[in-house]
Amino acid sequence: MREARRDQPIARRAPFVWRMAAAAAMVVCLVGVVQFALVQYQRHQRVETLRAEQEQLEADLAAVKQMAAESEPMVVLENDRGTRVIMDLDTAIQPASLRTFD
Repeated sequence: MREARRDQPIARRAPFVWRMAAAAAMVVCLVGVVQFALVQYQRHQRVETLRAEQEQLEADLAAVKQMAAESEPMVVLENDRGTRVIMDLDTAIQPASLRTFD
């Protein structure tokens, strides 16, 4: 029996250095995959935040447009000294002869 074992080639184990190199390569790959996943997650969160902000701005813009459509038309008169008079459109187009200044 012992002679049969001696005749067979001895199975060599990989040296310790190679085993440690393989373990280090696995750790590097694992760290790389985790870093990639973390960057993708942060990018996804940033895109979602920007999308929510864009929707909020669009809603605000629609509300302002609605208010502008419902408001009464105004006329702004300004002289060279910067004095402004703001009137509604009906008052602005009314002839001065029809006004009564009481």
